[in-house]
Amino acid sequence: MKLLKRTWADVSLDALAHNYHAIRSHIGPDCKFLGVMKADAYGHGAVPMSHALVELGAEYLAVSNLEEAVQLRRGGIRAPILILGYTPAMYAENMIYLDLTQEVHSLAYAQALNDALGGTNFILNVHLKLDTGMTRIGFTAYGDEAALSEMAQAARLPHLHVEGAFMHFSVADSLAEADVAYTKLQYRRFLDALDYLKAQGIEPEVRHCCNSGATILYPEYAMDMVRPGIMTYGLSPSSDAAGVLDLEPVLRLYTTISQIRTFPAGVDVSYGRTYTTREAQRLAVLSIGYADGLARSLSGKAAFLLHGKLAPVVGRICMDMCMVDVTDIPEAQEGDTVAVISPQRPCECLAEQLGTISYEVLCGINKRIPRIYLQGGKASEILQYIV
Repeated sequence: MKLLKRTWADVSLDALAHNYHAIRSHIGPDCKFLGVMKADAYGHGAVPMSHALVELGAEYLAVSNLEEAVQLRRGGIRAPILILGYTPAMYAENMIYLDLTQEVHSLAYAQALNDALGGTNFILNVHLKLDTGMTRIGFTAYGDEAALSEMAQAARLPHLHVEGAFMHFSVADSLAEADVAYTKLQYRRFLDALDYLKAQGIEPEVRHCCNSGATILYPEYAMDMVRPGIMTYGLSPSSDAAGVLDLEPVLRLYTTISQIRTFPAGVDVSYGRTYTTREAQRLAVLSIGYADGLARSLSGKAAFLLHGKLAPVVGRICMDMCMVDVTDIPEAQEGDTVAVISPQRPCECLAEQLGTISYEVLCGINKRIPRIYLQGGKASEILQYIV
């Protein structure tokens, strides 16, 4: 089936390469690059993005869970993959067969993985996850001597090989005085925990702590590897981190006009009759709705780019469609392309209108929207999840 251009996303491999090289230059040549592929590579398509980053030189990839790792392996990815979240210990052998690396966040979990491999010669590659103040999963790496001792015990289990150790910053993308102090405190806690392990004869070869915020604002914390997520795809994690590096948004989202009609004043529009035409208005129906990832709460807030002008959303966004006012865009015609996310109206605009972050907007782009991968201005691949 040929691509149905109802609603689609263009994904620029050239922009991805630009961002990769910008990050590499920022962190230096001796630091490994881990490509974050969780959440379908932030909505960009995990398998194509993985292939592109590995070809560019990324040494490691990361996913959230085992299912995402399986997807990459089935997609022909052979690079090392770190699972950042919990995997039930019963799948320990599966992870070994797939040559995956698992995070380990507690002694109990480490022992469960070790027990699952009992009676075999298998050894699972793991990275110790330290909690230095994010308060998610991890060995408590501050004020808890027992937790540090348990971390060392986990590292000595016979069926686990501790290749790495890592942590996650919670406010590294903020330059507020208190947040800067907290970021430095988290880093100090990480170093102290690593010193504790070293005193126990345990020295992980891959130490990593920098997410996008820390990679941008604290490149001196890069250590052996960085984990730039959102910035790889061309967006800054915060306003404080914006503009430090020259990044290019990788994804653009487009839809089409399916119908245009002119209505007199006093006509109610869409569900709930939340909008009534004020005067004679020309309304266009777009082929995108909340089932495509355009949040219903953007009703009456968002505006999209058409012929270089903004067309505001009127009435409630429907499951598969929404309406925009094109009264002031007389050149608008049925079949025209409308830019929902573009350099002129970036993802951050929608995020601000939603009161959320760009991460959520990108991850919410539905799988029924095909992704067209562009290189040198030409389509190199089309990812269609449904057909």
